[in-house]
Amino acid sequence: MTAPSTFDALVLLRAKKGELAALARVAEDRGVQPVLALDHDPNGSVDGLLDRVEAAARNFWQLGRAVMLDATNMATAPGGTGEILERLARRLNAPLELFQSEVPFVPVADGGMDDSLLARIGTLAGAEAHGCALRIRARGTPFSSIDRAVTQLGVEPADLDLILDAGYVPGPDDRLVDDLLELVGGAAQYAGLRSISVLSGSVPKTLDRIDQWEQPRFEEGLWRSVRDAGAAHLRFGDYGAVHPVASSAPWRSKHISLKYTCADHWFYLRERIMDPDLEDARVRTVRAVSSQLVASGSFCGAEYSWGDHEVAAAANGAGRGLGDASKPVAIATSHHLAYLGDFAAAA
Repeated sequence: MTAPSTFDALVLLRAKKGELAALARVAEDRGVQPVLALDHDPNGSVDGLLDRVEAAARNFWQLGRAVMLDATNMATAPGGTGEILERLARRLNAPLELFQSEVPFVPVADGGMDDSLLARIGTLAGAEAHGCALRIRARGTPFSSIDRAVTQLGVEPADLDLILDAGYVPGPDDRLVDDLLELVGGAAQYAGLRSISVLSGSVPKTLDRIDQWEQPRFEEGLWRSVRDAGAAHLRFGDYGAVHPVASSAPWRSKHISLKYTCADHWFYLRERIMDPDLEDARVRTVRAVSSQLVASGSFCGAEYSWGDHEVAAAANGAGRGLGDASKPVAIATSHHLAYLGDFAAAA
């Protein structure tokens, strides 16, 4: 079992089909800590969501690492956030097979929760005996918010992972760097915190261009700015290959977009779906976009990750499930997780 404190990079992934498909293909623990964020869909099945999250947690535990589970956005589900986390605990504490061990997880609390919910999550963390994570929205948040949340959780600093969430970062932001430095400095009063991470993402909510282009990875720039200003112990975190705020768009896009992580920049590819009235329109467009990526100087090769293998296969006229709307996200997330493994090793 990997100790909860031993990670070098953190990634927040939505508990959605594409992200979960990519996470299921991770073959080894490379020091990347996944945080699975659950979102309540009033038109979807809560039990179905919990089934998928349970399967992901069990699968990742086979690599020796417990996932972090954030149910903050399940507040409107029956029973609310606290009940959802407790239901997951009961599921994961019940072995599916004889001689199978319980599967621990790290519950995530949010600094904006009320005192009773924070205490409830702290109690659950104590029962799980695997610690707790506290997610604080970093922009303009006073340190008193952290202090209140830590007090209500009742978790020892040595069992607490502090996640400073800066959200969407469309470019350099000196004021945000100052906000983060103030929070990191205040957190020093909790001697022996298990970890402190800064979480942010620079992928736009929608891509508004066609063809290929690059964008700096502003999330890495933010982390380096805070780290180099004196927070040498600060760990890196991002939102994978999607925008920090989950999309609620009810329609299917008329484009195929692929966000490909490269050293210090994003490589974006976007094409309009060709002949959309044809049954295989999405498949053919995914293959076209994959061919463009393979022909570019940015492609890491088919062996780099499961997602890169899928890109190479699609470019060669093969591949499965290419018409599924979640396939580009699954491909991008798989590649991104492999990139973070390299990033963590070099950090």
